[in-house]
Amino acid sequence: MRHTFGATIADYVVQPTDGTWSVAAGAALTFWSDADAGDPYTDLLDSSGNSVAEITADEQGFVPSFSGPDGVTGMWADAGGGTRAWMQARGVGGGEGGGGGYTSISRIVASATAPADVRAAARWVCDGIADQEEIQAALDDARDNGGGEVQLTVGDYNLTAPLSIEGTDDVDVEIGINLSGQGARATMLRAAPGIEAALHLTKVVRVHLRDMGITVGGTTDGITSSTTSGEASGHRSFWNSSFKNLQINGPWNSSHTGWAINMGSPFRSVFENIEIGGTRNGLRFYSEHADFNPGDCTVERVFVDLVGDGGTAYQVESTTASGVMNQIEFELCEAIASGTGCTGIHIAGAGGWGTTHTHWRGVNLEDFDTLLDIERGADNTFRFNHVQLRDAPDLTAFRFQANAFNNTVEHTGLLYAAATCRLFTDANTINTTAPNRVTDTRVYAASPEVKVTGRLNPAGTTVRQRIVGNTAVSTPTGEGIYVPAGWGRTWTAARDAAAAGTGLARIVTVGGSATQGMYASNPRTKSWPGVVASTLHGLYGDGGSGLQQTSLSAAILASGDAAALAAWTAADAIVGQTGTWTQGGSKYGPGINYIYSDTTGNTLTFKARGTTVRIYTVVGGGTRPAMLYSIDGGADVSVPQPSGTATIQVTSVTGLADTEHTVVLKVGTATTGQYLSVCGVSGENASGVIVHNLALAGARSEHYANPAPAALNAGWNGGPDFPCDLVVFTAGPNDAAQNITGDAWAANVAKWIKGVRDTGTANGDTDIVIAIPHLGRHDLTNFKYQDYALRARGLADAYGCAVVNWWALGRNSWERWNGLGYWGTSAGTGAAGTDSVHMSDAGFQFMANALLPILTS
Repeated sequence: MRHTFGATIADYVVQPTDGTWSVAAGAALTFWSDADAGDPYTDLLDSSGNSVAEITADEQGFVPSFSGPDGVTGMWADAGGGTRAWMQARGVGGGEGGGGGYTSISRIVASATAPADVRAAARWVCDGIADQEEIQAALDDARDNGGGEVQLTVGDYNLTAPLSIEGTDDVDVEIGINLSGQGARATMLRAAPGIEAALHLTKVVRVHLRDMGITVGGTTDGITSSTTSGEASGHRSFWNSSFKNLQINGPWNSSHTGWAINMGSPFRSVFENIEIGGTRNGLRFYSEHADFNPGDCTVERVFVDLVGDGGTAYQVESTTASGVMNQIEFELCEAIASGTGCTGIHIAGAGGWGTTHTHWRGVNLEDFDTLLDIERGADNTFRFNHVQLRDAPDLTAFRFQANAFNNTVEHTGLLYAAATCRLFTDANTINTTAPNRVTDTRVYAASPEVKVTGRLNPAGTTVRQRIVGNTAVSTPTGEGIYVPAGWGRTWTAARDAAAAGTGLARIVTVGGSATQGMYASNPRTKSWPGVVASTLHGLYGDGGSGLQQTSLSAAILASGDAAALAAWTAADAIVGQTGTWTQGGSKYGPGINYIYSDTTGNTLTFKARGTTVRIYTVVGGGTRPAMLYSIDGGADVSVPQPSGTATIQVTSVTGLADTEHTVVLKVGTATTGQYLSVCGVSGENASGVIVHNLALAGARSEHYANPAPAALNAGWNGGPDFPCDLVVFTAGPNDAAQNITGDAWAANVAKWIKGVRDTGTANGDTDIVIAIPHLGRHDLTNFKYQDYALRARGLADAYGCAVVNWWALGRNSWERWNGLGYWGTSAGTGAAGTDSVHMSDAGFQFMANALLPILTS
């Protein structure tokens, strides 16, 4: 029996290049029976089953999946770097190097490409058990030699004092020091409780800290920096630095008020992909000197999980009377608070006022009491784009304290999802001489109870405060989002009628598995259409569960991922069935899919919420048995399925209670070849918002494209036969994988738009969003997907559609979303994984978050 190797989270090849470490693209690996000598293993099979003697890493240094020799469960990998690394077969426990197939990236080393003198200058603590003195000595040597690199291999390093990364006393000399590990979960610095910090930066130093974890406890801080006593005013502690791929975790004790990252006088530095957990306070920037203006920093993908009461996720502060902190950019950051009285962003001056200019884009805050608290400061400008505040029961957006004046807050797309929320707190202080200003404020609340208390400005001053509960105020735009002027008239009118309880606002989503819900913990409720539905239900009323289609049935899912099927079955998320059902060969009806059976008594069981249940079946094309249905255990009702021309029959049951119903469909008396064919079952109410997810795994644009009524296709997916006020079209990733040209894709979308807007009884009154899912690694061969994005904008101009490009919002990078935990896995539905194109629950939430401002504005 051959065992599978490679393709785990840590199977990478690395090499030193110009004094730093990088992945070894295209490195050739051989495999051996011993760590030093031994015999080579040459009987290998690549991922395609071809016989090979060596394995080649891909362009990112990643070791692909391959099969080892018969019966071999572990081998020593050699990439020419002088040492070999033990690789364990996936899923095989025990053995040297540990079980599970995890391989240290510090161990698979390719030949160095840097000059010998550069390699000799590097510092590497390599055994995983180095003590405080050894690591500090390496850092000091790097400083004394004018800069260098300290490499930590896999292991836990215990610190009994802060590691000091230090420059020189000469303010004109910049020392560059790199300290890196092998990953946040592989290399861990463990600081003893009570020491000042795990790491401390001081004097003029350019530091690059990356790929490690830091664990602290008690009163110990994580990373700190400062100038030192007696230095010239304006001295920097660090600049042109980077802090990437870090995890900083507690537990801090309840009395600790320090910070996970406490940065004094930062300048032109980057903080990226950092997770902070178990801390009362997250990330703090502060200016230490009046005549030096630090700033020009970027904070990207910094996640903070606060514990305890009264904490702050992000703080910008001047510690002198006239210190300033200029141009700090925060992007795609998230924070969660578990205690009370927590603040998302705190701006604090010292004895004087201080000035700061910050820009916040795509920031999500959950369970915070206050978004922005300005304790002191004057002449500040704060810009917000798509900042979201979620789940806080009693929320205040802005708090201006007594010593804050002449500040300006500018933002768009501010979303509240709270039971009640305030724009300003009663504690806001009015400065009659230089009032604070808030411009273009938009509030979206989960209920109409939007409370605006406290005054921000005195009478006679000019401030635009647009405070809105469930009424549109403007159209959001931003990176990857395009909304033409005047878009959304039909949807807005329907939505407002739904909120008033006088109509049903209908949304249809079409596309492939990335819209169907793979691999959400529950594809019905945790897919992005499911998240959109639950949010809109809270805002405008629950219009029912929508269509549960047969694409989410064991008849279809059994041929895919068994783990996902088992998880979704346990979550009661799929259509139940007895007996054998088979997927139909035609793309018919809502969801372009049906399953059929010709065995008397076979059943399908659906869940449908609402006062009306509608059953969609395919009739015609030959003699068919009657369909029997029962609701909530009631008696079977027989419904004939006529023969003749194929069409979709809709069976409606009205007058039900507004609750979730169990609907069982049964094959009536049939003989071989007489089929009952079922598309799905929908639950609906008379008013509110209803979202029908009509996506199908594997669907391409052509599957929705035929506008002819007889095709039972486009018209049943947002068109006149299954109408909606708003439809979101997402088919595209499967087209790219099939090498469909941009012109062909655009033509298919245009045909579908015609079916929706101008076929049969359609009269153009359907608003359309063309959405481009993140392609991830779904297509690394054809490279057609960017053509679809370009055509989408052209279609938007031609047909008046909106565009949401999730691929662009993810910076077209699989790694970017991987760092945020947005990719899913079939093995643990809902959790973060390494799928090539399907999302986790967090990924689906992000997709919904990008779309919702358009639907609620």
